[in-house]
Amino acid sequence: MASQSDSSNNLSLNTIGENPYVGETPSSALDSWLTPNSLFYVRSQFNYPDINDEEWSLKIISSKNSKNFNLNDIKKLPKRTLTVTLECAGNNRADLDPTVSGNQFNNGAVSNAVWSGTPLNAVLETIDLHKNVIEILFEGADTGATSEGKDPEPYLRSLPIELATHPDTLLAYEMNGEALPIEHGYPVRLIVPGWYGMAHVKWLSKITTLEEPYSGYFQGEKYVLKYKDGTKSPVQEMQVKSTITSPSNNMTLKCGTTNTFKGHAWSGRTTIDKVEVSVDRGQTWNLATLHGPTESYSWQPWTYQWTPELTGEHRILSRATNKNGTQQPSVSVWNELGYQVNGIKSVSVQVVE
Repeated sequence: MASQSDSSNNLSLNTIGENPYVGETPSSALDSWLTPNSLFYVRSQFNYPDINDEEWSLKIISSKNSKNFNLNDIKKLPKRTLTVTLECAGNNRADLDPTVSGNQFNNGAVSNAVWSGTPLNAVLETIDLHKNVIEILFEGADTGATSEGKDPEPYLRSLPIELATHPDTLLAYEMNGEALPIEHGYPVRLIVPGWYGMAHVKWLSKITTLEEPYSGYFQGEKYVLKYKDGTKSPVQEMQVKSTITSPSNNMTLKCGTTNTFKGHAWSGRTTIDKVEVSVDRGQTWNLATLHGPTESYSWQPWTYQWTPELTGEHRILSRATNKNGTQQPSVSVWNELGYQVNGIKSVSVQVVE
């Protein structure tokens, strides 16, 4: 069963869906740079699989040979640790107008953790990677029917060979210094830094080399951007985005008192260059201060000092710009399935005497 609460501070995940369980990180926990395992958002397509520790193995299949790795085999390979922010592709879906179907996430389908495991390439190097291999296919142990009347099938996703063999693509078996919780993919999951959560296949059971592009349900039908004009594109790298974690919406502030606004910004596999804050509904923008820790694949903390001089309602906005010069858009691009929602989202505060 998922760890859905944190007994140390009585926080719990905000339940978004059941069967399978879906929960988002509570807003107060988003203020921290690292997200505790128990408060890290939970999203899966099917219910958690039954994992038998003694029988579990990861099968690696190529055109010429195959190998089985148990957990101890994987732990004997070189170990790598990275701090990586994961965001569900449907995070902030509830903000879209008109409304789209799917889990109605607000801000909490994003979290940050330290992941440890072995580079995927350490496993791939043990088999014959033919020169014609263009993708690597990943299969989870979780299975289910994608719609009524269909036969159960496993969760399947592929990666291009260049990304699969990158040293930062991990087979992770630890999360924040502990064994992976079952809801986060125990015993081994894929970590693809900078890509949306659907790419980080959990409960890995099989890895297969491919010489032709893969297009299954979770790559050809779901996790596809379907726009109003009929065009389509795959959901892949996380888009530039920022969030305000403090103050909370509808908070009351005192006129003439200095307040510290806080938040995070992230941008897939590109680091953040700057965050700007507006206190006048976007008419003017001022630079926020970026703070450490600064990691290649982790969200970037920021703060901004503001002393209100007028009473009444104020709308606070933040926008991020990455090192490539890409700026967070003011409005999200509507798409049929509600992915990559990264438009600026305001926080309203009341300033009183």
